[in-house]
Amino acid sequence: METTPFVSIICTVFNKEPWLKKTIDSFLAQQTEFAIEIILVDDASSDGSRSIIQDYQENYPNLIRAFYQDENQGIAKTWVAICKEARGYYIARCDGDDFWIDPLKLQKQVNLLASKPDCKWSNTDFDIYDEHGNFVSKAGFTNHTIPLADTYEKMLATRGFTMASTWLVDRDLMLEVNQELDLTTSDDTFNLQLELFQRTSLAYLDEATVAYTINQGSDSRPRDFRQLERRFHKLLQTQLDYLDRYPNADFKEMTKILLERNNTYEIHLSKPTDSLSPIGMESVTIYYGDEENTYSEDRTLTKLLQKEDSLAIEIPKGTSVIRVDLSESPSYYSDVELRDSDGKVCSAVYSNGVVVDHLYLYSEPDPQLIYEVKEEGVYQLSYKMISIDNPSAPDYIGKVFTAEMLDCQSRLKNLEAELQATKAAYNSVITSRRWTIPTKILKFLRIRK
Repeated sequence: METTPFVSIICTVFNKEPWLKKTIDSFLAQQTEFAIEIILVDDASSDGSRSIIQDYQENYPNLIRAFYQDENQGIAKTWVAICKEARGYYIARCDGDDFWIDPLKLQKQVNLLASKPDCKWSNTDFDIYDEHGNFVSKAGFTNHTIPLADTYEKMLATRGFTMASTWLVDRDLMLEVNQELDLTTSDDTFNLQLELFQRTSLAYLDEATVAYTINQGSDSRPRDFRQLERRFHKLLQTQLDYLDRYPNADFKEMTKILLERNNTYEIHLSKPTDSLSPIGMESVTIYYGDEENTYSEDRTLTKLLQKEDSLAIEIPKGTSVIRVDLSESPSYYSDVELRDSDGKVCSAVYSNGVVVDHLYLYSEPDPQLIYEVKEEGVYQLSYKMISIDNPSAPDYIGKVFTAEMLDCQSRLKNLEAELQATKAAYNSVITSRRWTIPTKILKFLRIRK
């Protein structure tokens, strides 16, 4: 006899192959006093996500229900449609690149909601991991890494965050708010949170039960600035729309929140730029190049940028060079060193910055070093970031001078490139038939005179 699930876990998937197994395993590890079901939906992934889902569904046919879309629908349409398949009293959401770290997560949240009759929605704290599964920091809400938006006013004013992969929501309420969702939205969770706050209070469990994966290049963190700009404009439009949708909101409270945030931003913008600010937010990326020095996004090693770090680089077969992208923003380093399998220090064959007295100075984005390597060896890369933005440092003036020199050198290179292009254009003109034939005619006429 089939047991009706009390909680339906819903995981929407689009190209989540690197993380998906860990995600599903974390669902299977849940220990509950009630029945659960796991609903996996693949939104026409182009990687191996669909195959992974099929394998798990075959191994757990009584627990996992799988759905497959032939055409990509996007997260909003996929979420609205799949929630109708849920049979549980509650719906638990988790994105395909996050995973649960507490086997009692669901049990704790069910107990919490049972103790708070006025709440039909619960969330929890979370730990942060990078896209390679490495731990970054603990308790994002408690440590204020990301502020918890626990009211409608905070959510609307700040485009806030409740961490969707921690949600446990009354199924009927979820279906109700789904009907209000703009299916073209830039961020479905933003709209859903605004609607949920209008209907219920949020019950918060002050325990980290979920690993939130900071996945550069995802929908919420696009690498392309123009995509990010479009996302922000769409979120702004949503905020403006909701000002009219719910006119009884506490506008005084929202104004206070915005004034405080504006003051904080002005203070922050008034500070000198800190060249160490990319730490923990950007990545060191190793690109493996073939004999033709061709690089591919499919052949990379990425690790979150630290102030000081050392990482092992296993050189795959067919690799003759590697390109080391130290970060994504202008930044400065000391003792950047690559050693081969024998411990010998390798010299870079190219750098797009200035190297002087063991200092590696990059005033332009995407600091790069290129090394020749032997295939199938294990190399060790070490680096240490430095700041040139501390005016109280004894060598501040020297560092600023060096940075200015680097900037001038960069501009000089651009001018040299423009000059060479101008010379080439001039030579192409004076040697062309359209130039030489009229010139010969003019010379002939001058001689005749």
